[in-house]
Amino acid sequence: MVSYAPMRTARAKVVNGKVVTRAKFPEGTKLLLGVDEPQPELELDEEDVTAIRRARASIRAGRKIPMDRLMKLLPT
Repeated sequence: MVSYAPMRTARAKVVNGKVVTRAKFPEGTKLLLGVDEPQPELELDEEDVTAIRRARASIRAGRKIPMDRLMKLLPT
């Protein structure tokens, strides 16, 4: 089983080589930083959109599969 913990996000920028943010975190908080780069637009055709809509409806209806099974279905 895969566990999920909500992730808190904050914006920051590098100033004089240091990460600067207005966000407040408790002492000792571990942070995972990622570079915020523009991503290319995702092009979806009508078939993709239909599949996504069907999947979302299925999830809302309670028809879902465990994460480990999903991961086995995805190409590596």
